[in-house]
Amino acid sequence: MAHEDLSLPELIGRAYARALPPKKFAKLIQSRFHETSETQNVEDSISAAILPYLVPSPPSLILSYLSHLLSNTTLLTSRTIFIHLLFYIHNHDLPSISSVISITNILSTHPTGLDQPIPSLLSPFTSELSIRPDVGPSTSTSVVQSQNQISTLSLLLPLLRISSTHSPNSISSLNGYLSKFISVLSAFPSPSLDVGLEAGQLLPSLPEEIGTHLRGLLSGLMTDLDNQDLMVQANQQQQQQNQDIQMGDGNTQNASISQGSRKGESELPLRQTIIFLLEYIKRMSIKRLGTSTITTEDDSKERYRALVRVGKQITNDPEELLRVLLEVTIQDLVESNVDTLQCAEHWGIVVEDVSNLLKWWKDNRIDDFGFPDDPSNVLSTLFQSLSPSMQTFSEQLSQRYSNLVQQAENEDDGSTFTPLEGWHLLSLQETLLSKFVQVGIISHEQGSVIAPGVNIHTLSPGESLTNRLSSESHPHLPSLVHTVQYSFGSSSTFSTEVTQIIESCPVTPPPENIFNYIASQPGLLACLTTQISPLALLDLMQERLLDLGVDEQSRNDDPQGSLTRFGEGVALVEAFVAHHQLPLTPLLQDARCAISFSHLDEESKECMNGWVKAIFGSDGIEDAILLATPPQKLYKLSPTLIQQAIAAVTASQIDLDTLHSGLSYFSQPLLSWCLGGVVAWLCKEIKRQGLLSAIHLVVLQDLILGHSCPEALIRVNAKGLNELLSPNSGLTPVFESSNFDLVGIRTKLDSLGLNASLPTQEIDLKGALNAVRQFDLAPPRWEKTLLDSLDAEVALRGREGCLDIVLEQVEIPHNGNLAGFVPLLLALSTSTGGYTLLESLFGHPKKLLSPQTDESLKRSLIYSSALNSSSGQIVFASLVYELEYLVSLPVKMDDELSQSQGEKIRKKRKTNQDGGMINRLNVEQRERLESLIRGLRDDESLRSRFGNGMIERLDRIL
Repeated sequence: MAHEDLSLPELIGRAYARALPPKKFAKLIQSRFHETSETQNVEDSISAAILPYLVPSPPSLILSYLSHLLSNTTLLTSRTIFIHLLFYIHNHDLPSISSVISITNILSTHPTGLDQPIPSLLSPFTSELSIRPDVGPSTSTSVVQSQNQISTLSLLLPLLRISSTHSPNSISSLNGYLSKFISVLSAFPSPSLDVGLEAGQLLPSLPEEIGTHLRGLLSGLMTDLDNQDLMVQANQQQQQQNQDIQMGDGNTQNASISQGSRKGESELPLRQTIIFLLEYIKRMSIKRLGTSTITTEDDSKERYRALVRVGKQITNDPEELLRVLLEVTIQDLVESNVDTLQCAEHWGIVVEDVSNLLKWWKDNRIDDFGFPDDPSNVLSTLFQSLSPSMQTFSEQLSQRYSNLVQQAENEDDGSTFTPLEGWHLLSLQETLLSKFVQVGIISHEQGSVIAPGVNIHTLSPGESLTNRLSSESHPHLPSLVHTVQYSFGSSSTFSTEVTQIIESCPVTPPPENIFNYIASQPGLLACLTTQISPLALLDLMQERLLDLGVDEQSRNDDPQGSLTRFGEGVALVEAFVAHHQLPLTPLLQDARCAISFSHLDEESKECMNGWVKAIFGSDGIEDAILLATPPQKLYKLSPTLIQQAIAAVTASQIDLDTLHSGLSYFSQPLLSWCLGGVVAWLCKEIKRQGLLSAIHLVVLQDLILGHSCPEALIRVNAKGLNELLSPNSGLTPVFESSNFDLVGIRTKLDSLGLNASLPTQEIDLKGALNAVRQFDLAPPRWEKTLLDSLDAEVALRGREGCLDIVLEQVEIPHNGNLAGFVPLLLALSTSTGGYTLLESLFGHPKKLLSPQTDESLKRSLIYSSALNSSSGQIVFASLVYELEYLVSLPVKMDDELSQSQGEKIRKKRKTNQDGGMINRLNVEQRERLESLIRGLRDDESLRSRFGNGMIERLDRIL
C-alpha cells in the first residue's frame, strides 16, 4: 500500500516498524503535507498522530522522530506537542516520570512556538475541528474557541505537582520547559478559584524559575477577587449614602465620602510597606547620597523615623502601626537562622533601632498621630501571640552559645571559657521588655502586666568588653562575639568603647590585638555601628588611623612595632569598609593601583629601589628604610613593588626562588596588612592580562596560601577571588600552564565560608514589579529582589529608563497593588547620587502632564517628604520651578500652523516623545498643566507639609 493511502498515525507506525531513519522520516512527513491538500491544522494533526507512540513509554526512535521534526522542519512546534501532552494527561493516567522527562528533554532542546502568548483557556483537538473551513492553516485547533474549553493552568497542575515534589536536578528539563511555557501564558481570563488555590499551595515548593511566572498568573485571579470585594463594598457604601441622603444626614454622608477618599489615596497595605521600607532603610545606611554624609547618631536614626511618617499616610490608627511594626521586625528575627550573621543584624534592628524609633515617636508627637498613650494592650496581645516563637528562638540562641563554648574548649586543649562578668544573655522577651523600660516606652509596672512572669532587668555594664577581647585566646573569640551581639546592652557598650579607642589613636596605642580581632570577626564589625553611623565611624577611622596613622615619637623608638600597629588599623578599616559596603577612602583606592616606575616622583623611586633591595635582595628590612618610608607611602606603593618584582621575573633579572623568598615577607605581621590592596590589584590585573598572567597567578597563590595571610583581608577580596576562580573567567588554560593551586585557593575560601554560591536567576525590574501586584502571592524576599532590580536598572539604563518601566507597568490593566505602590517607588532615592525617580519625572513634561501621572504625583510628593523632610522640600521646589517654566511656554493650535510649520512641529514632537525640553504646549497639555497646578495649590495636606512659600508661588503662576 502506498504511503499516500495511509492515515498519518498508520504512516508513523509503518515508519517505526521498518526502523526508518529519523532524517528520512522527517522528509516523508514533509512530502506527505506537500503532496496533499491537507494543510489545515498541520501541527495538531502531527501531534495527535505521534503522541500515542510517545506515551505512556516513548521508544528512543520515536523520540528521534520528534526531535527531527522540531529541528529540521517547520511542520511542528514544541508548544503544540506539549499542549497535546497536557490533554493526554488530563484524560488518562499520568505517564511515568521518566517518560515525561524524556519528552521534555526534546522539547527543552527545541523550545519552538513560545514566542506568542498562550491562551489561558484551551480546547482539545478533534477531527471535526480539523476540517472546519473557518479555521485557517496557521491556527491550532487546540486554542480554537469552543464550548469545551479547559483552563490551561488546570492542565498544568499534574506536572506542577511533579515539579514541587522532586529534586530540581532530576527533572531540570521539565522545570525549564514549564518555566518557558508559563512565562507566555495569558493571565486572563483568570483560572477558577479552586485551580488557583491549588496552584498557590504548590508555590512555596516550586523552583523559583517556575514560581516567578506562576505568581504573575495568580495575581490576575487575586485582582478579580479583590475587584469583586470592592464592588460589594462600593454597593454597600452607596446604599448607606442613599439612606443618609434620605434621612437628611449630610454630616454622615460627608464623613463617609472623606473616609473613602482617604482609602483611595493610599491603596498601600501597611504590613508590606513596612517590610519594604525596612529593607530600603538598611540599604540607605550604607549609601553616601549626593554630597551629604551621615555624621551623627541622630542623623543615622532619622532613617527609621520615616517608618512612622510613611505609616501615618497609610493608617489613621497609631496602635495598628505600632503592632505591625513590632510584629514584622520580631517575626523577621525569630524566623532567622541563629547561626548566621543576619540573625544578629535582625536582633540589632529590633532591640536597638526599633526601640529607639519608638522612644522618638513617644517624645515627638507627629501632628495628630502620636504614640499610643497606653501601648500595654497592643504589646500584651503581641507578646501573647508571638510568645511561643520567641521562646523557641531564645532556646535556639542559648543552645548556640553552649555549642560555641564547648567547641572552643575542645580546640583550646580543654581551656575553660569564662563568661564575661556583668553581662547577661537574656531571653528575647526579657531583652525587649527591659529595653522598652530602659528607653521609657513603658514603665516597669506596665512591663509586668504586658508579659507576666518575664523578668525586667536594669542595664548595669559589666567588665570592659574591649579589654577582655584583647586578652582572649583565639579559639574563644566566637563565644565572646556571641556575648557582645546578644547580651543586654553589650552591643551599644562595645560600639562606644571601640569609638573611644579610635578617637585616642595614635597618641594612645590601642589594646594589643584589638583591631586584628575585630577585623577578623564580621559579627564585631556589625556591632561597631550600634551607637554611631557607618559613615561617621569611617570618617573617624580615616582621620585617626589612616591620615594621622602613627605617633612620630613611638615610630622613632620602635619602627617595626609602630608600622605593625599602623597596619592593624589599616586592616580594620579595610574590613569595616568591605563589611558595610562603604566607599573606599582615598588611601585605600591608591593602594589598589600600581604605578609605572617611570611615572613615580624621585622620592618614590628612591623609596621603591630601597624596598626592592630589602625584600628581593640581600639587604633585609632594616630600621633605616622603615624610618625613611612613611607608612601611608609604603601602603600605596605595595602594588607597585609587586609589579616591579613580576617585571623582574619576566625579564629574568630574578628567578622564581628569589620571588618566593621576597613574597614571604608579606606573610609576616610587618607587611601582611598590605595584602588588602595588593590582592585587589592582582585580581584586576589578572583579569586584564588574561592568558599572560601566569606570574601574577604564582604571586597570588603565594600570598593567599601564606601561613599567616590575614583572614580579614581574604574576606575583603572574596568577590574578586571568586570572579577569578569562576569557570566563566576564561583563565582555565593559564591555571593549568602555571600550575596554579586552584583547589588550594578554593579550600581556603571554603574554610572561611567565602566560596561563591550558585548563581541565582536574575529578575529584571518588570518581573520584580509583576511579582508584587498581589502581595499575598509575592515570593519570599520580594522586597530585596525589587530593590536589587531597581538599582540594577538605574545603573544600566539611568533613572529615565527606569522611570519608563515603572510608569509602563502602572498602565497595564489589573495591576493590583502596584498602582498604590508606585508613588512610594518614585519617592525613593536611587543608588546613584541620591536623586529620585520623581525628580526625573519633572524633567519629562509629557510624562508629567499625562493623566496617569497625576494620580500618583501628590502621594509621591508626600512620601518624599515623609522619607526625608529636607530633601522632600527640595523635590517640591524642583517641581514648582518646572511648572513655572511650562506655564511660560506659548500655546499653539494645530490648525493655526502652516503645513511647513506643522511638519516642523511634528518632527520636534517626535524628537521629544520620550520627554526632555519642549518649547511649546498644545491645548490639551496646557489644560492638563493648569489642572495639575490647581490641584497642587488647593491641596491642604501639601500646604501644611511644604509651607505657604512654595504654594504661594503656585498661586502666582496662573
